[in-house]
Amino acid sequence: MNSYSLKKMFAIGFVIAAFAISASAQISIKDLKIGGKKPEPNKPPTTTTTGNKTPPSVNANTAGGSGATREEVNNFTKDLQQFTRERMKTVKGGGKGVYLLKNMADQAARNDYTGCGASETNMRLALDDGAAFAEIVKAKYPNIENPSWTRDPESMVGDWRRAVENRSDIMKTCITTRLGVDLESHTRGLEERLAKFKADPKAGEWAGFILSLHFDEPALLHARLADKYKDSFAAVGATMPDDSVFAPYDAALKALVDEAKKHAGDYKWSWTAHDAMIETKARAWFAKQEPKGTIVKIGMLHSDWQVDSVNGSIPKGRYKRGYIMYRKPGVPQCIVNSFSFEQNYMGGGRYNEMAVTSGMGNALRLQNCN
Repeated sequence: MNSYSLKKMFAIGFVIAAFAISASAQISIKDLKIGGKKPEPNKPPTTTTTGNKTPPSVNANTAGGSGATREEVNNFTKDLQQFTRERMKTVKGGGKGVYLLKNMADQAARNDYTGCGASETNMRLALDDGAAFAEIVKAKYPNIENPSWTRDPESMVGDWRRAVENRSDIMKTCITTRLGVDLESHTRGLEERLAKFKADPKAGEWAGFILSLHFDEPALLHARLADKYKDSFAAVGATMPDDSVFAPYDAALKALVDEAKKHAGDYKWSWTAHDAMIETKARAWFAKQEPKGTIVKIGMLHSDWQVDSVNGSIPKGRYKRGYIMYRKPGVPQCIVNSFSFEQNYMGGGRYNEMAVTSGMGNALRLQNCN
């Protein structure tokens, strides 16, 4: 196996991945459900304004038309553009927040939450700009609706009005949904890993290496994801969900760990080669990675350097890989992790002292301590 792709293989962990919505593992955050029936396409957010409502005006520019007239659309658009220009003079990025808010509303109508990855700064900007423009809309266009005589998105003044009026709900729904999609992605990853392992528990060199670091500390995993989102929730004035939101993920993790425990007796220690220099480095790497762990065994898979080259061409580097078996409080079985010491080729038959890709892996296996 190419040493430099090895790290990628180890990188099984609690890292944000693709954000796709799956119907197989539905996550509910308060009243919001992820993975259920998709909303109707292009359905605008529900207006939350109160007060007297007037029916849409009859469009005098087209026979039988409804919604805003051409004049109203032109005036509304000019106010939006002027607002944007004025804000950009005084606030870095000012005015763009209204467009970000509108994009979020449009994406939510399509069940697409990619725009929810905006930074906390941009989310605050969207709320501030939305509030400023909402005041203009309230004073001049309180009940304006989309015109029937055009399909130009920029002219859909009713949608723009709803976007700024419902700015808080749009932002809260956006970031809450993004957390739900993120959690569902991690949950689905665990379920897929379990299914693949059940199909063939002894497949390949990495048989049984299905667990990630800190698999035995779910509270730590919760904290990491919560920390990723806490600033975003604070920026939009929303409260982080309680730990119950992690229930589907916790159940999938438990199922994976239980399966790993059932197969702990399937594997034997077979790494008997040694390299004192590399093993000393590995012990130091291990101490930082697992401060609660106690080493039971350590050994090398390779006694000789493995050269990373293609068909005898100039090498990219060389490596040696080894394994550590260790105990950890609260885990009845031993845990096995791998490490790799790598060197980059410098030319002229020389290698550097150590490549930055050297270190401990992140994929773990449960194994009986013998």
